[in-house]
Amino acid sequence: MTRNTLFTKASIIEALKKSHPELTNDILEKVVEIFFDEITTALVCGDRVELRKFGSWVVRKRQGQIVRNPRTNTKIAVGDKGSLYFRASRELTKSINALESAQV
Repeated sequence: MTRNTLFTKASIIEALKKSHPELTNDILEKVVEIFFDEITTALVCGDRVELRKFGSWVVRKRQGQIVRNPRTNTKIAVGDKGSLYFRASRELTKSINALESAQV
């Protein structure tokens, strides 16, 4: 099974609508929006987000540093930053690798 389509919030809502036709689009949109808002809020607060059989996200702090502008050769102080890191679960990694090897 190969899919060369873009996976968006709208496609998630569409899939949920197919499996739960009794729910309205407004309710499904609200559920998906709340889901992503909760993940975003947790990451902004510095919490780790883990979805079993899918993967986990964590914000890693990067320390500020002094960098040099290559054009003007001036030094610039860059502040601390957060970098989002995703690690796929073993199940997801196995599924992707099995799909890749089946296509070869």
